[in-house]
Amino acid sequence: MLALSVESHRTGCAVVDVAGELDLTGARKVLEKLDRLIAEGRDRVVLDMSGVSFCGAQAMSLLVRTRARAQRAGGWLRLAAVPPHVRRVFVRTDLDRLFPHYPDVASAASGRPVSAPAPRVPEQKSGT
Repeated sequence: MLALSVESHRTGCAVVDVAGELDLTGARKVLEKLDRLIAEGRDRVVLDMSGVSFCGAQAMSLLVRTRARAQRAGGWLRLAAVPPHVRRVFVRTDLDRLFPHYPDVASAASGRPVSAPAPRVPEQKSGT
């Protein structure tokens, strides 16, 4: 089962709370909700994924598509509170480049992602 709810954030964006599995059926429900919001002119959307237990490949593909649609409308789609087991899939597939890490709804609504750790640079050995 998948549960969805929508509320307005104080910043004016729409917050869609998702709980359950984002399998093909769940992904379609989320896509319908997001498409409806964007069509209504609510093109700045935070998807609160704190309650997501599974996110399949179809859902990830639909999120990418919806992100592009929101951008074409002048807005954005940001994912908040993505659980670690789901976040790892985003990192492994390089989708974390499209969806930066926002630890909570407030940081996603304000656009303040958690910065990724700086890559380690190997120390150079002196030639002594």
